[in-house]
Amino acid sequence: MSTEITYANFDIWLEEFLTGLLDKTGLDVWISEMDINENTRTYTVQLDGDDKARAIGREGQMLNALQHLSIAAAANKGLHDVRIVIDVDGYRDRRDSKLIEDTKSLASEAISSGAPVEMEPMCARDRRLVHMIISDMDGVTSESYGQGRDRYVRLIPAR
Repeated sequence: MSTEITYANFDIWLEEFLTGLLDKTGLDVWISEMDINENTRTYTVQLDGDDKARAIGREGQMLNALQHLSIAAAANKGLHDVRIVIDVDGYRDRRDSKLIEDTKSLASEAISSGAPVEMEPMCARDRRLVHMIISDMDGVTSESYGQGRDRYVRLIPAR
């Protein structure tokens, strides 16, 4: 008999779900901290352990996969509006800072050259961040192009 998952016990369910998932990966990592913002229903999970680098994966792919699976499992339990962020040692903040820096630099390049600049393919979360950065800049716009893993952002100078 399974217990119904509600917002009141979601943190317990999430910890159990992630612990089981992490055990299946064979990585020596565990949940070291979980912060909950009840207003936004955001659950931020910090991982720690000897295999932290492997838990991040190449360009955050393992973290993204763990996060995606957690969100999908929560939705399967009927909780569609929770936000789950899984991180290791502030990796996501460092990656976001680098993406912001790169985006601003490439936007300046597009503006000064007058020609569009294409960024590398990236995940939806990163594309969204790029679009948000560009929306606050003058002289350049952004559009997503491509399909699937090859989806990227093009920075277009204003005419």
